[in-house]
Amino acid sequence: MQQSPNKNLSGSLIVISVLFFIWGILFCMNDILVPHFKALFTLTYFEASLVQFTFFGTYLLISIPAGKMIATYGYKRSIIIGLCATTLGCLLFYPAASIRMYGMFLMALFFVSTGITIMQVAANPFVAVLGKPEGAASRLNMAQAVNKFGYALAPYIGAFFILNDLRPDEHSLALYSPQQLENYKSAQASAVQTPYLIITGILIALIFFVYKSNLPNIKEESQTDESFLRSLKKAVHHKHLLFGIAAIFMYVGAEVSTDAFFISFLSNKNVAGLTETEAARYLSHYWLFATITGFIGVVVLKYIQPAKALAACGIIVLLLFGICLTSSGIIVPLLLVGIGGFISIMFPTIFTLAIEGLGDFTGRASALLFTAVVGGALLPPVQGLIADHAGIRISYIVPCISYAYITWYGFYCLKHLSKLNTVV
Repeated sequence: MQQSPNKNLSGSLIVISVLFFIWGILFCMNDILVPHFKALFTLTYFEASLVQFTFFGTYLLISIPAGKMIATYGYKRSIIIGLCATTLGCLLFYPAASIRMYGMFLMALFFVSTGITIMQVAANPFVAVLGKPEGAASRLNMAQAVNKFGYALAPYIGAFFILNDLRPDEHSLALYSPQQLENYKSAQASAVQTPYLIITGILIALIFFVYKSNLPNIKEESQTDESFLRSLKKAVHHKHLLFGIAAIFMYVGAEVSTDAFFISFLSNKNVAGLTETEAARYLSHYWLFATITGFIGVVVLKYIQPAKALAACGIIVLLLFGICLTSSGIIVPLLLVGIGGFISIMFPTIFTLAIEGLGDFTGRASALLFTAVVGGALLPPVQGLIADHAGIRISYIVPCISYAYITWYGFYCLKHLSKLNTVV
């Protein structure tokens, strides 16, 4: 992989950081859509979790083709293609709301996610090579911190346009006439149109801006046309990469599961009994705290080994979850917000640990790592099924198991990566 020349590093990082910010908003908007669609279409937790299944399932299908696209067209052109796909997906929210069809909303999310997958496969290793290798973890944490700020802003957007405390409860809805109920459902469906049209406009502006920017179009130097299975077979020889793929699967699955049911969890009368709007605000606080600690992580990771920081954060998250799931009242949302602070460094740290020392295999390894984002598609439905049958509190065992594995991965890398020689 080529190393980017130094003269345009700052400008390139700013452009990439804006992209991280925008898809942070789009990621977290899903957490608003889950309870909204659940009420609008009268869905079970499992059926509502298809939002996350569709969005993150795309990574399994698109990540490897995205890696080949980057090898052919370079990072800049691939990012523009990704922006175009995401723009199309956001635009499709308008007709989906007009005809009020859950399946069409899922199709729109598929296009949104397709574009984001392409951009992420391109942007994460791109940030890693925009400067000295020893600063890769710090740069990725900076970009991810900006991404988390997008997460923090999304619940406010969703609460303002989509969720509100004036929505009638199930008892009140039962008293509506058929025409009143139809009008209400139509208004609830159209609530998603305005925010996604605004995002569409921003994305169109970004396409033009990236096209006109001086973003270097770096390409992989030694990319081969390998299938997924051949790439995975090669990854077996690099255990820290193989275990890292599983860690990304667990992390994204845990993060998405936690967020997808965050509002429903805090709205449960046996947990915190908040309104959906109040719960959405705590979700915003959760990501705002993650943003702040993400920026702190940029500095901390210059002085502390990434693997050590990952293991320490994993232990703290497990302790906070343990208290959270055995408590009730105002302490629960406060503990959940605290968890957000300690997961903020996990994804970029796992990513940089997993690709450490891989040389020309770095680009293909990145694509493999992003197929593992499918954890965000598979674990929420598992949690949804548990929530439907055993209760939403018990369902949070799913992210707990995932964070336990991530903690182990931190200790594994701490022990083994110091012995790793760069592969060339």
